[in-house]
Amino acid sequence: MLTCRRAALVSVAAAFGLYMTRVEPRWLRVIRLRLAVPDLPPAFEGYRIVHVADLHLGVALNDARLPALVETINAQGADLIAITGDFVTGQTAHLGDNCRSLAALHAPDGVWGCLGNHDYYVSPRLVREAIEHARIRLLINAHHVVQRGPDRLVIAGVDDVLRGRPDLGAALAGAPDAPAILLAHEPDYARVAAADRRVTLMLAGHTHGGQVRLPGLGALLLPQLGHVYPAGMYQVGSLALYVTQGAGTGRFVIRLNCRPEIAVITLRRAPEPAR
Repeated sequence: MLTCRRAALVSVAAAFGLYMTRVEPRWLRVIRLRLAVPDLPPAFEGYRIVHVADLHLGVALNDARLPALVETINAQGADLIAITGDFVTGQTAHLGDNCRSLAALHAPDGVWGCLGNHDYYVSPRLVREAIEHARIRLLINAHHVVQRGPDRLVIAGVDDVLRGRPDLGAALAGAPDAPAILLAHEPDYARVAAADRRVTLMLAGHTHGGQVRLPGLGALLLPQLGHVYPAGMYQVGSLALYVTQGAGTGRFVIRLNCRPEIAVITLRRAPEPAR
């Protein structure tokens, strides 16, 4: 009897381990959000952004899943695609090959991104070259203006907060008087971004949601500058923040109760406050 119980426990543990390492890391979900934006110009009513982060190319599973991930992102019919850092992990030898499939991403208003801390660990210069060769435009303390007739929307990005030199003032310098969407890798930077009321929405990654989340306990392990806002939607003053759980994993390919994801965010004009 004892031997049978032990064998059953071993079987359950093996199945559980298989699920955490082979099933959930591949089980992508698509999050759909509607966000009310104060003073959103009429031409941007219904504007759709696909947000993705933490591809961590260089990890075998992430590399293998990339073509299907690109296909899923393109299928959302986004107006703009935003990638908030950690494009790569590991060595520089195959950067170009690893990033090549990203060139298939397409959206009418382009594919935009910012760098993450792992991009710095590899080489910010080499990663930038590989990413831009894949036709993704990086916003490093810079912004881009999306125009719809007379209406405008600002897409801004800061350098990686942990390893780079983020400068929100420089990112928004010269930007028109229009709602700004900020791309920043580390979510806890929202406390800085919220001080500038021009920033309506901030998109971040970095945490992977913890990768392993236990009921009642939450994430077992979170990175620096990812403890205050680990995953999901937050309101930080007048700033809306969305932190994605990430599309890939780090070197430890494991997920539990924390599926990989992309987010489809649809902008709506917030009602005028009652007088």
